[in-house]
Amino acid sequence: MRPVDAAYEVLKSAGQPLPVYDLIEQVLETLREEPEPRRMAQIYSDINLDVRFVYRGDGLWGLRDWAPRSGPSRGGGGSTVKERFRPEEEADELEEEEGWE
Repeated sequence: MRPVDAAYEVLKSAGQPLPVYDLIEQVLETLREEPEPRRMAQIYSDINLDVRFVYRGDGLWGLRDWAPRSGPSRGGGGSTVKERFRPEEEADELEEEEGWE
């Protein structure tokens, strides 16, 4: 099992965000590995780069599956992605604010 997959399983079992150090320790226990600084750093990097994980602040990591999904309601009253995201307007605002030309 890859360490990042073990991290996913640890968080899934915990059912709540965990401090990164505790998460990495549990991953190493699962994999029956010693807590070597280099290995711990690699596991942290893997968690940081994997889209399944989300940093919750204060050193806590959770699963993206737990994050509330935003979007239009089922009632049909929401806006579409195209209506909400207008990059040309944002670029114009940035140019005005930052003095870009």
